[in-house]
Amino acid sequence: MRSFLRKREVKDMAGIHPQENSYVIDKESATEMARLIDLDVMITRAMGGHFPPEIDLSKIHSILDVGCGPGGWATEVAFAHRDKQIVGVDISHAMLQYAREHARIQGLRNVAFRVMDATEKLDFPDESFDMVNARFMVSFMWKGAWTQFIQECKRITRPGGIIRLTDTDVPGVGSTNSAALDKLSVIMTRVYFITGRSFCQDEFGNHFGLTPMLSGFLKEAGYTNIRETPFMLNYSVGKPGYLGNTRNLEIAFLLLQQFLSKPGIATKEEIEQLNQQIQIDMRNKDFRGIWPFMSVIAQKPT
Repeated sequence: MRSFLRKREVKDMAGIHPQENSYVIDKESATEMARLIDLDVMITRAMGGHFPPEIDLSKIHSILDVGCGPGGWATEVAFAHRDKQIVGVDISHAMLQYAREHARIQGLRNVAFRVMDATEKLDFPDESFDMVNARFMVSFMWKGAWTQFIQECKRITRPGGIIRLTDTDVPGVGSTNSAALDKLSVIMTRVYFITGRSFCQDEFGNHFGLTPMLSGFLKEAGYTNIRETPFMLNYSVGKPGYLGNTRNLEIAFLLLQQFLSKPGIATKEEIEQLNQQIQIDMRNKDFRGIWPFMSVIAQKPT
């Protein structure tokens, strides 16, 4: 089980970007869709609502939700704020089909969904939106694509408009007292490093190094009034986030097996064994886990 900690011959990953799908899980997976629906509710609750209190919603009329998945955040905002127009974009046809049907059933005419790859140029005219929202783009964004993406967000945002990026450095895991979770986290961060998704300078680091970069990216792009807000989801036994995030991790790691074993850092058998131990650990009455993530909000100069 220690083989993934040793330097070993890793398969050539040069062809992964940009020919292959950047999303680390099958983007059309129905299981992944169900996971994201539950995750979206859990994250919105942990953040205290759809919008931070410092945003003046009277000045927000049109909103873009990037990487919207099955459209949870976008449809909830559209339902709660009928005076606002929301557009959600995602690379998955299956998830957008679900999002459209969900919006239709609720009778929402102020939300629309479009297929679009956020790692490329955004297909919107200049100054189209008052706000751009994006959550956990670490799941599909290449390291080298972040600067272009933020410049694109600035281009399509009106003067005085808002961008909010919410992300993490260790998706769903954070700090725990499970050795198996720690080991799988090391595998994941190594695979992110090898496949060009991580800002961490150490292949054997235990994080992606993304959240410390976000404010700098926004500043370099010319945004002002940059504010960082940390969040923490406690998913220890007995805490409100326990059932939601342990279920999220069980499903996510099952779906991630192919991605994690592809570079040759760990075998499928090793990852399967870790998954089995993780399920045992998270059901232990003494399990403790905290997942940190962060939002960065900035304004386009008027």
